[in-house]
Amino acid sequence: MLPPWLGQAAGPLLVIVLVLALAVLAIATDHARSRERALVGTQNLTRLIEAQLSDNFDKIDVYLQLVASRHGALLQGSATGGGGALQVQPRLARVDLQDVAIADADGAVRLHTAALPASMAQVGAQAFFRRAVAEPRGALVVVVGPVQGGPAGAQDGASRVVFARAVRDAGGALRGVVFAGMSGTQFDQLFDGVDFGAHGAASLRTEDLQAVHYHPAVQGAPVGVSDGLRQAVRLAPAEGSYEAAGTVDGHQRLNAYRRLRDHPFYVVVGQSMQDAMAGWRANTLMVAALAGLTIVLTLWAWMVQVRSSRRQLRALHNRFEAIVETSSDSIVSKTLQGRITTWNRGAEQMFGYTEAEMLGQSAARLAPAGRRAEDAMLIARVQRGESLQAYETQRMCKDGTVIDVSMAVSPVLDARGRIAGISVIARDISRRKAMEAEIRAMAFNDPLTRLPNRRLLMDRLRQAQLSSSRQRSYFGVLFIDLDGFKRVNDSFGHEVGDQLLIEIGRRLQAAVRQHDTVSRLGGDEFVVLLEELGVDEKTAADHVNTVADKILDAIERNDQLRGETHRCSASIGIRLLVGSQESPEQVLMDADAAMYSVKRQRRALKTFAFE
Repeated sequence: MLPPWLGQAAGPLLVIVLVLALAVLAIATDHARSRERALVGTQNLTRLIEAQLSDNFDKIDVYLQLVASRHGALLQGSATGGGGALQVQPRLARVDLQDVAIADADGAVRLHTAALPASMAQVGAQAFFRRAVAEPRGALVVVVGPVQGGPAGAQDGASRVVFARAVRDAGGALRGVVFAGMSGTQFDQLFDGVDFGAHGAASLRTEDLQAVHYHPAVQGAPVGVSDGLRQAVRLAPAEGSYEAAGTVDGHQRLNAYRRLRDHPFYVVVGQSMQDAMAGWRANTLMVAALAGLTIVLTLWAWMVQVRSSRRQLRALHNRFEAIVETSSDSIVSKTLQGRITTWNRGAEQMFGYTEAEMLGQSAARLAPAGRRAEDAMLIARVQRGESLQAYETQRMCKDGTVIDVSMAVSPVLDARGRIAGISVIARDISRRKAMEAEIRAMAFNDPLTRLPNRRLLMDRLRQAQLSSSRQRSYFGVLFIDLDGFKRVNDSFGHEVGDQLLIEIGRRLQAAVRQHDTVSRLGGDEFVVLLEELGVDEKTAADHVNTVADKILDAIERNDQLRGETHRCSASIGIRLLVGSQESPEQVLMDADAAMYSVKRQRRALKTFAFE
């Protein structure tokens, strides 16, 4: 038998388990969010550096074109000596080139900005010269390699980036190559202006991932390529992310990479997991301390007095409910450019995206394919000062589900009364829309078979009459009544009879064309409307008779009803019309009369055979 105190401790023990569960959940959630924030920050740094490098490379390209334009005419003369002085400024905004030079078509340097050694007087055999000459579009060529007799101040074997562009005359003939060199260490000007954190790192790499420059610089340590980077680039060549230990210092980092626009280089930025998760570790200690304190207080309260313990448990329960309670509506704010700035828990529950996934993203991400332009339209209306209430549209969730929403869209004003953003409150109305669709279906469809009912049939019959009058084309009406169906209900029950009616409806639909109408009027009566039978009466009549035969074949089958074999039969009344002036009701009555005529004839035949 369990001791009495164990039963009394069930409440406190439950609270302890709940506190621990919530603490674990909070720690795990915060860990995921911290990692996501670190990844987003790293990706933003990568985009920033990629944009700056691409802009700098473009500036160098324009600069080389300018040098070629100003001094290219000097390449028409014969080579003299070791080349003349080039009167240009090799320093651009945030770009410090080591040297700028122009070589003729044979590779002899004709003009240069620095004192070149004799080994650089002829560059025709160097890789950058050959690639610039071979470039079919005459575009900028960027070559990375060790300095081979570089300019003054450069050390042989140091990493160097050479920018080269072929110079051609109006007829396309090669006149020479203009080129400029830049040491890999000069990229520190760009990297020094970015905060990578205490243990962060960044590198510029070639298309085959060889390091051009690594920041911060590490003396004597080779800069390799991690397997994680190779695998990530293989799967996503343009941009992506991966986690790996640094090949230089061994620090575990969350890395993001991005290919430069129009240039064969990659920017890789890594944020140390130690730095990225520092806040999470502090939060974990705080949550653990709070959880431990709660457990101690709970046990103390239980030991002092049971009633006090229960009151505290109720207070804790209400407190936890207040924490997890959230609005069922999505409340989102965004900029006038459509970028999301706030994202509440209601939005997370409605659309499936977390706050970290949506902040800074375009609100058009939630629009289905056919409604992508709608967000721009709503922004334009809000910018004109309009507010929209109960605007019904559709939005797409993270899992691809499209839901119906009712939105209230209004402008957000700043202190000066100017429109600074947009507020959107959305409510999921998918259930209401489904109910409305169900009500509409009930108004026009038979609730048992889901076939068109009398109301919808009469509307389609009117349309068939109008179409027949315009085209002088025949249409047919087949009134079908199941013979002896009452015996099925009496013998096997209405549930079996209903299932048989549903099956008959399916067979009738399979026996006609897709654009023909199969309707149930009620009970065991069905009507088939055959349209567009052509202008020839005999052809139309043959088609109607063929369909009638198919319908009889489909109905007159052996069905197993509660283990017994039952064979259905039917009587069909047919009307063939063209441009009828009669009302749809009269057409249906005539087809009904024709059906009863057929039914009476069949009964007379059976009576005669019996007698």
